[in-house]
Amino acid sequence: MRRVYISAFGSGLGHATRMVSVAKTLQSQNWKVRFSSSGEITRYLTKEGFRCNDIPLVDVVYTDHGSFSAKETLKFTPLIFARFAHQIAVEAGNIANFGPDSVLSDSVAATVVAAKILRRKAVSVLNQLKLESSPGTPAIARKLLSAGSVTVGNEFWELSGTILIPDLPPPYTISETNLWGAGSVTKRARYVGFLTSPEDLTDDELTQKLAKDRRKKIFWQVSGPPKTRPSLLAKALSIAKQLSDGYVFVISAGNPQGRSSPTSIDGGFLYEWCPVKDRLVDLSEVVVSRAGHTSIAQFIQKRKPSLLIPIASHSEQQGNAVKAGRLGISALLQEQELTPERFLRALSSLEEERVERKLKEVSEVAGGFDAKESIVKAVVN
Repeated sequence: MRRVYISAFGSGLGHATRMVSVAKTLQSQNWKVRFSSSGEITRYLTKEGFRCNDIPLVDVVYTDHGSFSAKETLKFTPLIFARFAHQIAVEAGNIANFGPDSVLSDSVAATVVAAKILRRKAVSVLNQLKLESSPGTPAIARKLLSAGSVTVGNEFWELSGTILIPDLPPPYTISETNLWGAGSVTKRARYVGFLTSPEDLTDDELTQKLAKDRRKKIFWQVSGPPKTRPSLLAKALSIAKQLSDGYVFVISAGNPQGRSSPTSIDGGFLYEWCPVKDRLVDLSEVVVSRAGHTSIAQFIQKRKPSLLIPIASHSEQQGNAVKAGRLGISALLQEQELTPERFLRALSSLEEERVERKLKEVSEVAGGFDAKESIVKAVVN
């Protein structure tokens, strides 16, 4: 039996869920799969029935308020690199013990380095080739972070035999902020279209009830690193209460360890962890979400208007949200701007006919790709 070692990392569970889809396809072709990840994602993958090595977390720094901090990230750069070196050592041991034929890295550079050391075939899947800071970051810190991430990142990702970008080619690229102008890797990388999990339209008691409810429905997904969730969840609960006369809100708190049955709240319902999110997206007029790449891809594929609230100062999510807005498929609100009045104005803008037209256009482009097939072929061949 051939073996594949898969590492998955990202802000939230998006990277993990999309790699589960690839892993299951490989298993159906008689490949043995082993994962690696960190913390919450490791627990999620284990819950999904996969063996997963928990590796040291190497990430950017977030403030206590849940926003990305470029200054703190730069300050802790020596510590981050020390952790990265430790991560490489751990991954090298994991890969050596498992003995895979192929190594598949979803945004984990340490796995690629470890695979190269052990002379294993490495395939990289990533939609972020450089770090960009928010406009409020001091210019020196912003330039250092961007230039440094390109220089260092190119050295690591160039070790991959194949580099695949799970996004649409220009001019429809959602992650253009963190992809374009990223040096030599960009020339080697290949766009393969969106990689999302297979749709699961399973119903539960609540979705069956909502299918008969004629009120306008809003599905609000709270996601991202744990520190970023509480403030957005509080805003969601407040707005649901204040707008309960006109809408029914279903809110997912994004806690994979939480209860999967809904509870009633003022203005709708709350899931700690939502097992029927695909069905709720279908039932809703609008989805409210962070601006993770996988989430936006799903909304495009389902032609669903979205109101995006990116993590504060998080360059990838900010860039994704701006591009989705520029394509005319989403509305953008910063979390600090989130009031019932602005929320209603954003919803109104998404009801315009042009939004439906643009969603149809971009979804048809996305339909011409099969990212999962491309990734599986790169691993197998």
